[in-house]
Order: sequence, then C-alpha cells, then structure tokens
Amino acid sequence: MQFNVRLRNLSFGLAMATLLCAGTVFAQTTDASNQSAQAWQLVGVNARLDQALDTKSAKQGETVTAKLDGTVKTASGVKLERGTVLTGTVTSVQPAAKGSSSSLAVAFTTAQLKDGKQVPVKVTVIGAFPSSDGDLALDDADSIPPAPQQVNSQEGVDQESGMLHNIALHSRAQDQNSGTFTRKDGNLKLNAGTYLQIGIAPLNGNTTASRGE
Repeated sequence: MQFNVRLRNLSFGLAMATLLCAGTVFAQTTDASNQSAQAWQLVGVNARLDQALDTKSAKQGETVTAKLDGTVKTASGVKLERGTVLTGTVTSVQPAAKGSSSSLAVAFTTAQLKDGKQVPVKVTVIGAFPSSDGDLALDDADSIPPAPQQVNSQEGVDQESGMLHNIALHSRAQDQNSGTFTRKDGNLKLNAGTYLQIGIAPLNGNTTASRGE
C-alpha cells in the first residue's frame, strides 16, 4: 500500500516525513492554556489494539488494552519492551442513530512491564491503520510508516477517514484522552489488531524519553 505525504506542520523535522500519511495532518496547537502545560517529550512506537471496539456495544469506562510492537527507553532508564501491555479505558462513546455520526475516545494510562511492575504513562495516538484481518489490510507490519523518534508536547493530529475503514482520528498531546475516533455515517468499529502509532512518555517526573535498542 502506498502512502502519500501531506504536510501542514514541519516542526517534527525530517523524522516525521516518513510518518505522515495520506489524510494525516499534524498541526501545532497554540492555545494559551497549552503554553503553561507540561512540556513532556513523547517517544514514537507502534502498538496493536488487543480487542475490537464498536460504538454499538462499547461502554464508557470499559477497559481497553494494546501491546507495544517495539521497545522504548525512558530518560530515567525504564525500558518499555516489545509486548508491554498498555491499559486504559473508553472515556466516551457516542453510537450512531439512524446513520448519523459516531465517536469513541480512549485514554491509555498504564504500562505493565514484563516483571509485573506498572508504570503510569502519557499516551497520544498519532496514527491508526487497519489490522491484518481488515478489508483494507496492510500487507504486514513493515507497511506501517515508521514511528517518529519524538513527538512534541504541543502537537496534534487530524487523520482523515480514508486510512481506516472510513474512521477519522483526532488527538492532541495536551489532551487527557489518547485519541478520539469518529465516523460520519454510522457506527465505527476498530478491529482487534488495529495498528496504533503512539507517542508515549512516563509520568514519573521525567520530561524526556528515547528509543531503545
């Protein structure tokens, strides 16, 4: 599958050029409230959704999990290895009524390490792509654009609906939600295995993190 690049904001630098896909727009937020917000530095990594989420059946407060497809290392030396489980909740859900729009928001808040330790994290979804079982399936994980090295805390994402089963993605690094998914005409469904490209940082007092080896 070919990905065409459309840029509105170049503040990520050259590393972001490989990430931006058809219909994905990164825009720097300028709200005054954001200027005083914590300037954490999110590290990019790919993950996969563990279960299907459907606005016809999802409930607010429902647990949602995803697994990292790569390894990242925080500035304090905490390594989030491939397979680390991210846990969060569905923070809001709006099912469609008679073909109207639908939406679903999620917030991932905890990373469970392989030794069982849980680490509070900040997660922002910066891209979403069909699972290998979807009717718009990518050939394999290598078809997913590489995650950026870093994601600035003032950035936001508006991914148009053409990339994922007519589902759009909206997220802002300063929001409490990790991302909000919307569909204009009918209920949306994220299949189990949906690829989520995320920015992640620990909430342990450190403001930077780096990709692991």
